[in-house]
Amino acid sequence: MGKPPFTLLLTCAGRKVSLLNQFRQAFDELDLDGQIIGVDSSSHSAVLSVCDKSYLIPRCDHPAYVPTLLDVCRRHRVQLLLPLIDVDLLVLAEHREQFREAGTLAMVSSLPVVQICRDKENTSRFFEERGIPTVRNLSIEDVRSGGVPYPVFIKPANGSGSQHAYKIHNREELDFFVRYVPLPILQEFALGQEYTVDVLCDLGGRVINAVPRRRLEVRAGEISKGVTVKDWRIIDATVDLATKLGGVGPLTVQCFAGEEAESAIRFTEINPRVGGGLPLSIAAGANYPKQIIRMALGQPIEPCVGDFADEFYMFRYEEGVYVPGASLADIPCLHEISQCRAA
Repeated sequence: MGKPPFTLLLTCAGRKVSLLNQFRQAFDELDLDGQIIGVDSSSHSAVLSVCDKSYLIPRCDHPAYVPTLLDVCRRHRVQLLLPLIDVDLLVLAEHREQFREAGTLAMVSSLPVVQICRDKENTSRFFEERGIPTVRNLSIEDVRSGGVPYPVFIKPANGSGSQHAYKIHNREELDFFVRYVPLPILQEFALGQEYTVDVLCDLGGRVINAVPRRRLEVRAGEISKGVTVKDWRIIDATVDLATKLGGVGPLTVQCFAGEEAESAIRFTEINPRVGGGLPLSIAAGANYPKQIIRMALGQPIEPCVGDFADEFYMFRYEEGVYVPGASLADIPCLHEISQCRAA
């Protein structure tokens, strides 16, 4: 008998080749005949060029997005759909049941959870209502009037990947950035070291693991150098947060903490999807791809919080995917609209 087949669909495939390769390794560990399908609205995607099958599809704000994904899932008997960035989380959460009816587990949290995470005002309200330590939201008027000292922090209410997020030092910068940043919200500037925590929850919202990591260098909004940190203050506080949230699958949580043991931890963001630095946590021993696949197969998984290597480093370097133009032209486009043609 051959290996059991398993098909994974990655949406907004982009450039997360390292993560794709870690899923392939998980297929081998589980003795599965794994296939990875990538979809994107642009052919200029590194992942599309290394997937087993690739398709160009409409942008996630197009009415044909979900029907096109459902067609791919039915055609290829996709068992697991995994979104890689924020942009399609709301629409996928809204249609989770349709994917389930098609035989596909869409690894995304419920719509109310995604709505909490995708709107930073909702996130702040969730923190306050659940007694989770966080930074204060500020009004522009209070900062302008001198009622709040600089520096302060500004970011979009629906931002992603650290885009349009800035530290503001004075009134001149404030006046500029409140016009420049889309849908801006102001917050007090958090002191201490910033940490990202890669969390995995099972389908019932139970936390399986939580791996804090420190960003040593960031390029284009994504970690390029980092290290895992087994700080149980952060792990325990994040497990409490994730349990109260009730999310499903991967979560990426941001917080600040001081070096002293008694230092307060303050949370700032929750992103209900894989983080850009997740390959570091996986390499450190938190085998999220294997656990996610087992979830999709209906197999039980047990919590293993803290099961990862401490002070495990990642140093990313530039690597390319090289393909002839004809190969890009050969990627099937599943909907003939302008957003679904090779860029």
